[in-house]
Amino acid sequence: MHGAPYWQTTPYTIPIGIGSLLFVVLAASLFRRRTERRLVPGATLGALLLVASGLWMGTYALELSVTDFSTKVLLNQLGYVGMAPLPLLWFAYVTRHAGVKLNSRAAWVALGSVPVAVVALVVTNPWHGLIWTDLWVDADHGYAVLVNEHGVAFDGFIAYAYALILLGCGVLGRTLLRADGIYRKQTLALLGGGLVPAVGGVVCVAGLSPVPGLDLPVLAFSVTSAAVAWSVFHHRLFTLVPVAWESAVESMHDAALVLDGDGRVIDVNPAGERFLSLPLSDAYGQSVARVLPTELVDALGGVPTAGSEAEATLTTEDGERALLVETTPLGDESDMSGSLVLVRDVTERVERERRLERQNERLDEFASVVSHDLRNPLTVARGYLELAAETGDAEYFERIENAHDRMETIIEDLLTLARQGETLTDVTPVALRTVAQEAWDGTVVGDATLDVRVDRTIAADRGRLRQLLENLFRNAVEHGSHGGSLTVVVAGVDGGFTVEDDGSGISEAERADVFERGYTTHENGTGFGLPIVKTVADAHGWSVELTESDAGGARFEFTGVETEPEPANAEQSTND
Repeated sequence: MHGAPYWQTTPYTIPIGIGSLLFVVLAASLFRRRTERRLVPGATLGALLLVASGLWMGTYALELSVTDFSTKVLLNQLGYVGMAPLPLLWFAYVTRHAGVKLNSRAAWVALGSVPVAVVALVVTNPWHGLIWTDLWVDADHGYAVLVNEHGVAFDGFIAYAYALILLGCGVLGRTLLRADGIYRKQTLALLGGGLVPAVGGVVCVAGLSPVPGLDLPVLAFSVTSAAVAWSVFHHRLFTLVPVAWESAVESMHDAALVLDGDGRVIDVNPAGERFLSLPLSDAYGQSVARVLPTELVDALGGVPTAGSEAEATLTTEDGERALLVETTPLGDESDMSGSLVLVRDVTERVERERRLERQNERLDEFASVVSHDLRNPLTVARGYLELAAETGDAEYFERIENAHDRMETIIEDLLTLARQGETLTDVTPVALRTVAQEAWDGTVVGDATLDVRVDRTIAADRGRLRQLLENLFRNAVEHGSHGGSLTVVVAGVDGGFTVEDDGSGISEAERADVFERGYTTHENGTGFGLPIVKTVADAHGWSVELTESDAGGARFEFTGVETEPEPANAEQSTND
């Protein structure tokens, strides 16, 4: 080769050089995404695999480009630094991709010792000739190609390499049978990346190469590099690796979806399939806006661009469900490669919170009711106590005792209602006339008269019904009499009963507010009387409407009441 130019061009230099550059650029991109490597197991292995491939291809492209024998030999030796660990890196990445765990550290050490030994033998080959026994330059095809006469150690390395390649292809083949969507495409890319150079190696080792000395596996890698690059950009190869997906994510009760940077569906676990509007096979690669319900897309804010958390309400076959939608970016904030979306059903938690909120509201209301309803029997007891002190009449002490019993009943009944919730289930037939009279007798009525014009039995909680009537009677006396005589009438209507008076009434403008807790027009009023009436009616499942009576007073009409028109004679004879 004396006198020949130092540089030459070959048909293979450019494709091999481009393939090398592609691998190095992709590897640099993976190494740069440090946050993503922590989130995506196997990305470091993938980057090392690309570096080794790029180094081998790059040194061989340079080897083809020079004509000097010693430079070719040096570049050939450097190429082994990339070629020797390549089969092991490929096998390690394949097993990680497929989720196959090889926990034997000794086995990995043994496998890793082979590339180290090969590189050491390459460096020391002039002393033993185990890697190659002879080297020369062949220029029969118009360009100088370095030809190797391989030694026994090289043949051993080839056996080692093809054993790992075949094992890896077997693992990928098994994975391919049960993979779908983006994982199937990733697996196919890896399988092609292993098989194409392997076939080229077989042709080369068998001496069937059309150009003696041309490294066909490296040339095959130039084709593989394009396929790998395509898979990296379109299938997220090496960046979204499904390593722990089957063992962790697919067993989750929460729905999990992986989206790429453009909001397209990469994968969905079984729990997430129920939210898809398309079959799973058709959903892969589709925009999230096309495959998820509008409620979930709105919670995501369209295409996720950062971590977020939002709530959504979705109507399903199981009824209305409350969902918590959490988005976690895959990659760092400056370079997101995708998102992990978790959809949790928090219906039970939301219902517990609502029940607790309602319970707290009721407890607050009950505390107010207790103080309000106890006022009347306390006033009665105080009045009879003064009379008893003046006269010494034992009859007054008995009435004081009755007032105390009434206070105790109010407290016990309110506690029972607080524990049972808003709806009463323990109702019995009750004589409306009898309970109305009892409520009237337990109320400080002043110059007022009760007129009961109904003889019927209704289904009610006796204590709650008396509480309702007492509050209505007290409201009529306190707000309607204005110092004059007052008549309160209890009458029957279809499906219920009415309580009305002939007092000053309640203006139409105020009727919408009187059932609100704390609202009152009386100077000494507490604003709890009519809200208590509404609460008791709701607990029974009754409807209450406030209108004006024929005499111009207030009229409260209760409907939705289970009634019996026949008088409860036995109970009336006992209590009337």
